[in-house]
Amino acid sequence: MSILRDFEKRLEGVVEGFFARAFRSGLQPVELAKAVQRYAGNYQQVGLDGVIVPNVYRFVIAKEDLDRFGGYVTPLQRELAEVVQRTAADRDWRLKGPVRIEFEEGEQVRVGTYELRGKVEAPGAGSQPKAAPKSRPRTPAPRQHAPPAKPTADADADAGATRVISTASSTSAILRPLGGTGEPQRITARATVGRLPDCDVTLDDASVSRRHAELTETNGTWEISDLGSTNGVKLNGERVQTARLADGDRLELGNVKLTFALED
Repeated sequence: MSILRDFEKRLEGVVEGFFARAFRSGLQPVELAKAVQRYAGNYQQVGLDGVIVPNVYRFVIAKEDLDRFGGYVTPLQRELAEVVQRTAADRDWRLKGPVRIEFEEGEQVRVGTYELRGKVEAPGAGSQPKAAPKSRPRTPAPRQHAPPAKPTADADADAGATRVISTASSTSAILRPLGGTGEPQRITARATVGRLPDCDVTLDDASVSRRHAELTETNGTWEISDLGSTNGVKLNGERVQTARLADGDRLELGNVKLTFALED
């Protein structure tokens, strides 16, 4: 049985009718389980003992979703921690301390969405994320290249947030630089964006990481993911780790600003 299926069965066993009463609509527990797995995979650190992943995860969710969880928050935290532990063991990742899952109410977070931040924390010690280094902006010059590149995360990644936003529907899209510089670039299926020449869309700007972000299309739905960049990805002014895209969304990769448009 997979880790996620086992997670659902274990959670259903907490109380009779758990899902029917607590999660009939809105944010679903399995979404949160997938999120911690994805976050751990995106924010790895290489240490003397091997690959280290975050052991503390904080979800920021809407008040309505938090109220819906009600008295089930504690078992949900316990089962999500179990997902992290089992995933780490399955993939030979290391945890520096006990896994802790936290929930926090967010005034700006919409119902059914979430933000997720994580960190590596040793027992009895807290850690603060490093500030992203400042860099001098340059004029972006997007170029598209045919060979796709396998995404890898920069070693100096700064932990960001994960938010599910809105849904777009098209199998091809256009990235259009703002400010009248550079040519619009057509993308399909999967495209990496970064400073390296072998990225599908190259942005010649010092604030952009070598492989900064990836855009993927699945069944007409587009999504952008931060590949562990130094200066992050912003969607309509808000920093995100992974988010669904809608026609007309504004993207910021470092100091480079783009618009995302569905192709007719």
